[in-house]
Amino acid sequence: MSLLRTITSGLRTLFRKEEVERELDDEVAQYVEAATKAHMRAGLSRAAAERAARIDIGGVETTKENVRSSGWDATVETRPFGASSFTVPESSRDYCSRGGRFGTHSSNENFTPIYYKRILFLAHFNAGVRAVDIRDPLNPREVAFYVPAVTDKTDKRCVGTGADEKCKVAIQTNNVEVDDRGYIYIVDRANTGLHILELTGAARSIARF
Repeated sequence: MSLLRTITSGLRTLFRKEEVERELDDEVAQYVEAATKAHMRAGLSRAAAERAARIDIGGVETTKENVRSSGWDATVETRPFGASSFTVPESSRDYCSRGGRFGTHSSNENFTPIYYKRILFLAHFNAGVRAVDIRDPLNPREVAFYVPAVTDKTDKRCVGTGADEKCKVAIQTNNVEVDDRGYIYIVDRANTGLHILELTGAARSIARF
């Protein structure tokens, strides 16, 4: 996560300084709390984790001053902090030996209330599309996935050249998007085509239909 989200513009600072100061206090407090929890998950006590979190940002008041001097219209890029991460275990289906690329390529960008702050969809090349529960941003967890089957239209993916060239036919889910009805659209870059999906079961209950 960024240390501080965008807070306001210069005009807002001028006319609503007290409110902005309160927002700044809240942002710093939220960051310190998130960093503290991360250190506690690493094994530190609450007190030690809080000290480490404050060291991470270089001091609360110093951080506030950095934000004030930045003009209030941008995040503080010198103090990034990774709160959590998500990946698909390669060993779960031997993705690295399937051919093609393996890894996250894109996410949905539509902020439909059905999924916003609840489920994030990731196009993951040969691992298809993954649905991730982000209600707790510090602990994202996969709740569903779909890997399309190859067809006679699916193109091969090759490595090497000449006599050393090796090719495999593999799904390559490239892009994912959702609409305001809750449908999920995935497109394959290896010519397999478009798939239109919908959540079912426990994953669907997380969304706001």
